[in-house]
Amino acid sequence: MYIIQYIALAAVLFCICGLLTFFIKIVRLGKPKDLSEKSGDVAAGVVYANTKAMMPQNKESAFLHLPEYAAGILFHIGSFMSLLIFVLSFFPFFNNWICGPDKIHYLIALFPLAGCICGYILLLRRYLTAEMRSWSNIDDYLANFLTSTFQLMTLLFLVWPASRTIVILYYVACTLLFCYMPFGKLRHVVYYFAARYHLGFFYGWRNVWPPKE
Repeated sequence: MYIIQYIALAAVLFCICGLLTFFIKIVRLGKPKDLSEKSGDVAAGVVYANTKAMMPQNKESAFLHLPEYAAGILFHIGSFMSLLIFVLSFFPFFNNWICGPDKIHYLIALFPLAGCICGYILLLRRYLTAEMRSWSNIDDYLANFLTSTFQLMTLLFLVWPASRTIVILYYVACTLLFCYMPFGKLRHVVYYFAARYHLGFFYGWRNVWPPKE
């Protein structure tokens, strides 16, 4: 393996330790405590919070911005696929496959391709829209840029896996992303689940979620 691959693995270990620290803190806080009288089903509220509540028509304003909502979904799908490819890149069978004559793996490259395009478009929109720019800080831009670039380099890695330069740049992009993840908004990979649980608990307890048809 290249030295940069070992560095990338060290970055992953650092990232896992950092995110695990936040996860432990969340768990230690325990379940939410609500002093009001329970009138609903908390479990049903939590399920709804992680399913139908995520649909654009059930959000406050997402239904007004469907193209951006769709771009966000593709961006996240591309991110998850890129993370899977990063893990597989350390297995010889995967590297032999993408370096072989069979080009079916180009279909996999469509996921990071769509993801990075949507990511850069959302990044540009954030900067060019005055209202969004006023809400944004350096973390918003940096998190988007690092994730989009990670997907871009994943795409190039899948298309040109035999290029030493591409491989090195790919693992550099991975290293930067994993080193940054515990410090910025990308920590929502941990906080997302806690936030949705708390929402489901709050509205499920009060018999608001799931809403009555």
